[in-house]
Amino acid sequence: MISGSGTFAHTAVVFGMLMVLAGPGSAKIYKWVDENGQVHFSDRQDHRLEQEEVQVKPVASDWSPFEIDVRSPGADLSDDERQQVVAGVNNVYEFFDRVLSFDMNRTVPVNILILRDSKAYRTYLTRRSQGMAVASYGLYIPSEHQIVVYLRESRELTFQTIKHEVSHAVLDTIVPYAPAWLNEGLAEQMETIERDASGLYFERHEENRWVVAQARDQGVLTDIDKFLKLPSNQWRHADFSGRSSLRAQSGQFVYFLLSKPTRRNFVERLMHNFNRGDRTLSYYLVDDNYLGGVTMLGLDWRRWLHDQGEGIVRL
Repeated sequence: MISGSGTFAHTAVVFGMLMVLAGPGSAKIYKWVDENGQVHFSDRQDHRLEQEEVQVKPVASDWSPFEIDVRSPGADLSDDERQQVVAGVNNVYEFFDRVLSFDMNRTVPVNILILRDSKAYRTYLTRRSQGMAVASYGLYIPSEHQIVVYLRESRELTFQTIKHEVSHAVLDTIVPYAPAWLNEGLAEQMETIERDASGLYFERHEENRWVVAQARDQGVLTDIDKFLKLPSNQWRHADFSGRSSLRAQSGQFVYFLLSKPTRRNFVERLMHNFNRGDRTLSYYLVDDNYLGGVTMLGLDWRRWLHDQGEGIVRL
């Protein structure tokens, strides 16, 4: 919630804060005046107050889709599937452009290589000294600005992997100092990004939802303070061990943050801090960038965990 008086200077500040509250989506902002004549704004409706809804028009973006080079030597890929890949890649780029306010038209888009099977994939990576990644479903190769995947039995999962790796490619280019939880969490959630006539939206990541629910019920879900203080090298070590739910928790935590415009603004602020070269651990940036600080973030997260959020989040 924010409050304001009627001066011109403060009106400008209030307008700026309204844009923060509204974010890039279609948030509802409410205004009311208390008994002292003080004007208040909030993104939460309180039926005990005489509030009126304020319409805030989002800032337009210059985003336009990329032409994506998709090659599939030896793989049977239909024209419709090829277009699905291109659309998915552009959905990810549009998210970073429109929602997180990075000018993606100033970047060079990735090229996509889809191999026919896991054997061809392993051979390709081994020849390029990417042997550690042969057990993966897909990989972003920065030196070639290329995403390599192979056709799995479920082609939909293959296309989700491509979107996952596109997110890694974007962060490698514009936010190389993003912490591991944010980098991997965004990539996990990008797997479900789609577009319809109303715009971009996320679907719930059911696998991550299940893993986090199990970890919570077993009492092994990482406390949010420890989670945000965890250095990236320790996060990756725990993730590579295969004994941790950190990857799923990162995906669900990012989903939680993106599910509400005010929390999306927190992600945007973090991303732009890291874009400027800030290497501060995320925990120490919360108080300056999240309304209510670490205490409120932890409370909001615990409340959200009870039902794991909405099935679809409109952006």
